[in-house]
Amino acid sequence: GLPHCPSLLIDPSITASTCLQNLRKEKSRNAARSRRGKENFEFFELAKMLPLPGAITSQLDKASVIRLTISYLHMRTFASQGDPPWSPLMEGQNHCSKVRRSTHSLATDMFELHLGAHLLQSLDGFVFVVSSEGRFLYISETVSIYLGLSQVELTGSSVFDYIHPADHVEMAEHLGIKPHLRAEAGCHVVPESASSTASTSSLAGTPEPGSFFIRMKSTLTKRGLHVKSSGYKVIHVTGRIRCRPAMVPGSTRSVRRPMGLVALAHTLPPSTMNEVRMESQMFVFRVNMDLQVTYCENRYSYRQEHTEKQKTAQNHTQKYTTTDNNTQPYTETHNNI
Repeated sequence: GLPHCPSLLIDPSITASTCLQNLRKEKSRNAARSRRGKENFEFFELAKMLPLPGAITSQLDKASVIRLTISYLHMRTFASQGDPPWSPLMEGQNHCSKVRRSTHSLATDMFELHLGAHLLQSLDGFVFVVSSEGRFLYISETVSIYLGLSQVELTGSSVFDYIHPADHVEMAEHLGIKPHLRAEAGCHVVPESASSTASTSSLAGTPEPGSFFIRMKSTLTKRGLHVKSSGYKVIHVTGRIRCRPAMVPGSTRSVRRPMGLVALAHTLPPSTMNEVRMESQMFVFRVNMDLQVTYCENRYSYRQEHTEKQKTAQNHTQKYTTTDNNTQPYTETHNNI
């Protein structure tokens, strides 16, 4: 027979303990599976509530759902608490009213329902909203046409992740981000930041329109080019700071606190473009680095009381008087050159 071996003996207490452990593991696995199922269902329901097509929301991961949801909630606050508040489309209309409406009224409502999409198609650019912390609250889907980037990818992300490092300070100044908070917002300070042309008070705290140029990442540019901004496109940004009224503690006076930037972005035409459409009111002139006019088209003489020789000898800066309120953009452009 087999030799006596203690290890082959089965202890009933050990068997019961092993079975109990297996039951606990199985119960824990079932509980975790059920918890994951409920969690996935909640994320699925949350994704369906986002103002995005179902084909997009069904492909989102959990981190993207959370990021887009937070951005959407911030955007609602941005719209409702700003001055003036942005009312939802056709707010206050009783859609359940039994009063018969005219065909013209129904057609007008249908047009306004799709007005936003029509405006985006007509604008040669994309619209975006950036919070005062430097995050995209909204960006139109047309950004993919001009930069090759996804709307879902950009929404909720830091604007500084998609801007050339040399332009971080300028963007922070236009957003009104204080210098000691820029690093926290993701702003990268570069040595040449002192030469920024942006004015700290130009947009911060005021709703005055602003215009500036930045370089944004683009997947549509040719890589491998021997230029410093390879992989970036120059974007012309025009917009204004949106503010909200806030009461001063211990006083009845209210101040305007900046909430973020609402802007329209245009991409500059490529440098290889060799033809420009000339309208009837346009003319061509050439100046040197001292802004001395060296050439001007003949058609200019029909609009101004100068001959071509007089124009060529005249310094271009003499066209502007010291009392002209519109000389600041001209001066900034001259300094940039």
